Amino acid sequence: MPKPQSKFVLNLPDLQAAPPQRPEAESPAQAYLNSLSPAGRRTQHTALNNLAYIFSDGKISEALDFPWEVLRYGHTNGLAAYMVDIGYAKSTVNKHLVALRRVLAEAYQLGLYTDHNDYFRAANVKSLRTAPLPRGRTLKLEELRQLTQTCLQDAHNPTLGVRDAAIITVLYAAALRRQEIVDLNLADVDLKEGKLRILGKGSKRRQVYMQPDAVSALDAWLDIRGRQIGPLFTRVTKSGKVILRRLTPQAIYYLLENRQKQAGLDAFTPHDLRRTAITDLLSAQVDVLTVSAIAGHASADTTRRYDRRSEENKKAAALKLASPFSPEEVKPADAQPTNPSTPAPDTEDQAQ
Repeated sequence: MPKPQSKFVLNLPDLQAAPPQRPEAESPAQAYLNSLSPAGRRTQHTALNNLAYIFSDGKISEALDFPWEVLRYGHTNGLAAYMVDIGYAKSTVNKHLVALRRVLAEAYQLGLYTDHNDYFRAANVKSLRTAPLPRGRTLKLEELRQLTQTCLQDAHNPTLGVRDAAIITVLYAAALRRQEIVDLNLADVDLKEGKLRILGKGSKRRQVYMQPDAVSALDAWLDIRGRQIGPLFTRVTKSGKVILRRLTPQAIYYLLENRQKQAGLDAFTPHDLRRTAITDLLSAQVDVLTVSAIAGHASADTTRRYDRRSEENKKAAALKLASPFSPEEVKPADAQPTNPSTPAPDTEDQAQ
């Protein structure tokens, strides 16, 4: 991997003075990664690998092999500026800084910092201020209906169609993340109350309610699945047989991608269903604290970042402006002059 070029010089630690390599069980990076969900573990392992590569000047690319306790304030305080200079987006830099602070905290807890002041100073790196553009897109109600209708019209595998329609409906109706919907068990469902018990980020539990049509979609799936204890949404074979094995978050991604193509819709991500639900709740004048509780956000500020109403307002405002440009006046690129047989006079003819 070639080292990125930067005008900014990052102060690097002296790895020659690092203590002997520790067993993996004592690695601060491993301790931090063990505290994360599978999806978060993959993301933050990559972030830590990037940091190890940067701080070792390209000599170490595996976070588990890097001696994190050698880092001091003089090394970490310039990291953000360096990463921005070599092309990282500020939001991505902030994710790396979170990983850095957490892995240094694990090094401290493991007793690898002999002076606690060295740890506190090294970990005291501030996140960058960012104002990111809205990500993803929201889906219109017609698109959501088209998706579920496409599922229910699956003549090849009707059982799969009913399951997929229920998944799409519940993802939207309860504003769920991919991991949250695959973690649902039958015991988490109360159809009479239209209630789901969700296991969210950080093992935090919350209860959400669904409207009657969403409950009907789930009930239709359970009529096929049966009421056996186990994962709520299970695998379905090509022949339509239900197997009580839990789906993966990646399976949800492929499921939606497949149904989106079958329905002839523009591409969207699973998280766009959650983004759409949050925006629609806010548009329905539900207060932001209630929406934040439904979505499982730790802060209402996070919920506000999902709100795409301002983007729609800006789009509507743009359409109210008159345009100085008229497409009808544009001539095709291959249009011929009115009288091509008569050449235009050159400068010498005009002079005579």
